[in-house]
Amino acid sequence: MNKFIYAMLLLISSLVLPACGGGGEDGGFDYYTPPSYGSIAINQNTGAGGIATSYSGQSIANSNALKQCGSSCITILEFGSYMCGALARSDNLVFGWASDSKKSSAESNAMNSCISRSGVRCQIVLSNCNDS
Repeated sequence: MNKFIYAMLLLISSLVLPACGGGGEDGGFDYYTPPSYGSIAINQNTGAGGIATSYSGQSIANSNALKQCGSSCITILEFGSYMCGALARSDNLVFGWASDSKKSSAESNAMNSCISRSGVRCQIVLSNCNDS
C-alpha cells in the first residue's frame, strides 16, 4: 500500500509542478526588473553634452546628464527602459538626437536629425543604452 501511495504522489507532483511553473532552475519565478531612465543634455552655445543612463528615476537621470554637460545646459531627450539615446553634433553646432530600442538605430536617427537641421559634418558624440 505504501508503494502505491508513493507512486501516486510522485505522479501527481510530476503533473502539478510543471503546470504551476514550478520545478525549473529558477523555481519558476518571474523576477521583477525595475524600470530605468536615461537623459541627454546639451549646451547649444558651446556644443557640450552629457548623457546619463540606467537611473532609477527620470529626474535623477536628467540631473546627472545636466551635471555631465556643465553650466547652461538643457535636457533635450528623455528615454525609458530598454531604450538607447544618441546625440549627433555638427561642426556648425547643430544637434540631432534620437532614441530607439537599438543603439545603432538611435545613432542613425540622430545623424539624420542633425543633417536635416543643416548640420555640417555631423558625427555621433554621445550614445548609450539603459540596462533595463
